[in-house]
Amino acid sequence: MEEGAYMTQKDLNIAEILSRVSRQEISQVRAAKEIGISLRHLQRIYKKFREQGACSLASKRRGKPSSNRLSAVVKARVLELVTCENYTEFCPTFMTEKLEQYHQIKISRETTRQLMIESGVWHPKRKKIPVIHQQRERRHCLGELIQVDGSPHLWFEGRDEPCTLLVYIDDATGRTYGRFAESETTAAYMVATKEYIKKYGLPLAFYSDKYSVFRINMPGSTKRESLTQFARALKELEIRLIYANSPQAKGRVERANKTLQDRLVKELRLRNISSIEEGNRYLPEFFAAYNERFMVKPKDSRDLHRPALSDEELDKILCLKEYRKVSKAMEIQYKNVIYQITTARSMDLRKQMVLILEDLDGKILGMEYKGKTLSFKVYAEQESYGEIADVKEIERFLKRPVKTRHPGYDHPWIKQGRAEVNRRAYMTL
Repeated sequence: MEEGAYMTQKDLNIAEILSRVSRQEISQVRAAKEIGISLRHLQRIYKKFREQGACSLASKRRGKPSSNRLSAVVKARVLELVTCENYTEFCPTFMTEKLEQYHQIKISRETTRQLMIESGVWHPKRKKIPVIHQQRERRHCLGELIQVDGSPHLWFEGRDEPCTLLVYIDDATGRTYGRFAESETTAAYMVATKEYIKKYGLPLAFYSDKYSVFRINMPGSTKRESLTQFARALKELEIRLIYANSPQAKGRVERANKTLQDRLVKELRLRNISSIEEGNRYLPEFFAAYNERFMVKPKDSRDLHRPALSDEELDKILCLKEYRKVSKAMEIQYKNVIYQITTARSMDLRKQMVLILEDLDGKILGMEYKGKTLSFKVYAEQESYGEIADVKEIERFLKRPVKTRHPGYDHPWIKQGRAEVNRRAYMTL
């Protein structure tokens, strides 16, 4: 047999059958059936077997490099790209896409993964023991259920402060919409929801966690305080709000957050986007390509989104609404400002609860009593002593540069370190 060639167990089995044919123990027809080949092919290999022996059954390509192997030039180029700074922390799938998109190198994901492992930029992951959760079937129609969540992350990798991506993903199709915000606040969700409604329409339901933007978590709250500002706005928009009992229950948006923290961060890096404003301008382009790849076809082709309201109606609903009691002097105090009601024949409003409408920028849109608009003016402003911050807003309120302290030359730790260095140098002499 030729050097470098070897026979497999299958080759040895075929050789044994052909030996039986040569000894006339079985016919060629029966031998062809036992091997699973045609009679013509059996006659072809039997002829070679009689002339060259059993070594003729071994493949001539066995032990030789594949003709479809990656060329040395392409391999060197891929290794250079996967180790460059722009592609730091790219996963194999995403790296494969970028190699084809920007460098016209079309290779398989597994080839990219093996080259990344070879270069040391990717480490194989051990498979985790799967946790079994009850499977929930997708909704059938677009707009039937929208999963909502906020994803705080270092989206700009230190080029700007950490921020939050508010993610809206359709349960039936996986169509994703997102918007950057400084933190996960009521105002941020209202702005993002308004943009979503203007783009797609009014969905039937939102599916969220039990964060305080969506639900009152304080025990003993009154009936009037049983809804948060955002939940109250969704109720006026006739959008049902459903709460998830665990992150796994809204796993679609949780998994999307993980994917976006990988793909979107690197797209922002490649385009050198370094602010929330630039990021929000780029997001429509990103999600257009993202949805084109990851959207799935729904079971029902109907779109259950209802027509969007006008901007004026949306502004009046997606705002902050608070009740305040009118004093005997026809005054209302709201956020350290005293307002005087100037509506004619308004004395009947004393001791009544008036609804105050405040836009997301802190401007008073108006005051209403039983659906009627009241006129008012600013009477006096009081000094503000503090501001209430949610637990997820603390970082935004405490954005202060961290002072780095460097010990002086005569600091005891520095002296001790110099003494230790001198001691070790003396011992090595």
